[in-house]
Amino acid sequence: MILDEAHMLTGEASNALLKTLEEPPDRVIFVMATTQPEDLVDTIRSRSQHFHFRALTFAEIAGRLEEIAKKEDLKIEGGAMAVIARMAEGSLRDALSLLEQARAYCGDTISDKEVRELLGVVPDDALDELVGAISEGSANRALGLVHTFQKEGRNLQHFCREAIRHMRNLLIARTCGADSDLIAATPDQRPALAKAAALFSEEDLTRFFQILLQTDDDLRRKPDPRVHLEMGLLRLINASRLAPLEELLAELKSGMPASGMNTGVTRSAAPAGASTTSARSAAASFAAAIPAQPKAETKMQFSSPFAAQASAPPATNAASAEAKRAVEAEESGIPAKTNGAAPQAIGISQEHVAEIKAAIHAQQKFLGELVEQSSRWELDGAELRIYFSPEKRPFAELIEGRESLEKIRTISSKVLGRAVRVCAKLEAVAAAAASAARAGSGTQELRAQFERDPMVQSMLQRFGGKISEVKRSQEES
Repeated sequence: MILDEAHMLTGEASNALLKTLEEPPDRVIFVMATTQPEDLVDTIRSRSQHFHFRALTFAEIAGRLEEIAKKEDLKIEGGAMAVIARMAEGSLRDALSLLEQARAYCGDTISDKEVRELLGVVPDDALDELVGAISEGSANRALGLVHTFQKEGRNLQHFCREAIRHMRNLLIARTCGADSDLIAATPDQRPALAKAAALFSEEDLTRFFQILLQTDDDLRRKPDPRVHLEMGLLRLINASRLAPLEELLAELKSGMPASGMNTGVTRSAAPAGASTTSARSAAASFAAAIPAQPKAETKMQFSSPFAAQASAPPATNAASAEAKRAVEAEESGIPAKTNGAAPQAIGISQEHVAEIKAAIHAQQKFLGELVEQSSRWELDGAELRIYFSPEKRPFAELIEGRESLEKIRTISSKVLGRAVRVCAKLEAVAAAAASAARAGSGTQELRAQFERDPMVQSMLQRFGGKISEVKRSQEES
């Protein structure tokens, strides 16, 4: 006996079935089919064997529909069969139900156009038009699709979901080839898919897929579906413009690490398992070879429809020269000059400071020379702070990289006999005075520094436009 949709049994019916299962009759097997087994009564589930059936593939459903059509003397076009197989989403029963609806609507000859009208599925040429609009960057063509669908009374969410399925096919065709069994398409549709997939990279198609998924969620949860679909299509059109920016950020991350150093803000290397805080702002991404100096705000006008703001920290000539001398001293083997006086120590003995510095110098000479420029060491609980005077700011920034701080932390923890965090800081009072002095400098000098900055030049070259305004940030003011 087969009980379909068994999870819909009432409480009384479940109790009656349970009594029967406790003393089952001979030669009788109860088969309970359900898509929600968790809704069955626990006492029934405990007395049953569970078999989980997988969803059928597109090819399996299409093949079965073709067999049934032959037996029933139905003439069904390949496109119509593909639509029914896709809409079934792995369920042969749903596919058969759709086939029955199509037969009742179309008769013995089932065409692709009529099936799409019946199920509200957009035609293939609409999806081809969308792909063409994306490849050409034509917002007019994309928005024209929405206008056409709205005029014809089509369901906009159905179009979005068809676009998701189509983009999935393109992504699989691009990554696995047009002959892959993973593609939900008939053999005669595959050459067109391969041709369309070749227009984009895997990254592009992945980005399009994510945008459409977000658009489908907006259509389902928010009012005014036309507006959300139009915005989603515009994001698809402009998605290709994100690629140069991603490449630029990748270059910054790999070749030009940004500095998180700023007055009163630290970046510390913590023991294993501890969290590491970073005061890195998005504007600090334009760090040059010498780490960033005072922050300033820059407004740039671009020829693209997107406005952009970026801030590039200028490096003073004195700071650059001082850091350069330290590097030259390391290369020549001559120790860099220090102030001569031993740095102050608070909460930590001078002997421990000297031992830590000696161990650092023995492990990495250049890092040891940088630490020698410190003005004060302070141990507060589990945090070891290394202070630098404002004029030594470049040395502080050179050691605040993750690897450098981790080496200092490891050595300090070993010398002190306990785990500590390490951070580099500027002397607060002097840094405030230096900040005030920087705030009084002219904007012309800042503008000139930004115009010479290689990363600002790279952004202007990639996106076009000009720098319209340079001013100091509110924090600096």
